[in-house]
Amino acid sequence: MFPGFDNVFRFSQNHSNRSFHADLIGDETTGEALLRGEWVPKTTLPAHWAMGKAEPLDIAWGRHTAWYYISPKVLQLFKQHGITGWSTYPIELHNKAGEVYPGYAGLSITGRCGPIDEQGGEVEPGQKEGKKFIRRCGLFFDESTWDGSDFFCPEGENTYMFATARVKHLLDENNICGLVFTPLAETTWISRPHK
Repeated sequence: MFPGFDNVFRFSQNHSNRSFHADLIGDETTGEALLRGEWVPKTTLPAHWAMGKAEPLDIAWGRHTAWYYISPKVLQLFKQHGITGWSTYPIELHNKAGEVYPGYAGLSITGRCGPIDEQGGEVEPGQKEGKKFIRRCGLFFDESTWDGSDFFCPEGENTYMFATARVKHLLDENNICGLVFTPLAETTWISRPHK
């Protein structure tokens, strides 16, 4: 049963330049395919420090919005608590000094829901219908299309990543930081009007 748009969250990086960032070496066009679990590399991908703090936290990321890396502690928590809708791909994470942090993995989101309702949510004050891009509050989809996963992303070409309250509470209870969780009912986003 769908928990409601107040209890499902869009998660994202906290966008702090002080946070540890490591970039995967290779073609950035595979970023969305990696994130969505649509491409699994056959070899371990090197991820080298790019900016920010010298050492990674339990959740780290790259400068591409699709690159998320999770520590062995987070992997274990997800497995122990039966978190669904995710998989990993092999990485070799390097800190600023070039040392390898063993056990980290790239995070892919394999759970799904239907496409985003491009006309859903409230138009924010000051925005006018008919413009090329409209800022809205409330990111919605057809609830019946959710596959029931704890981690999931909507169909279509996008990098939206959603998580249930189970994921948020598990990370909060274990002091795992590095992500920003916003209820979908309160998420602001840019939509394109109908042509």
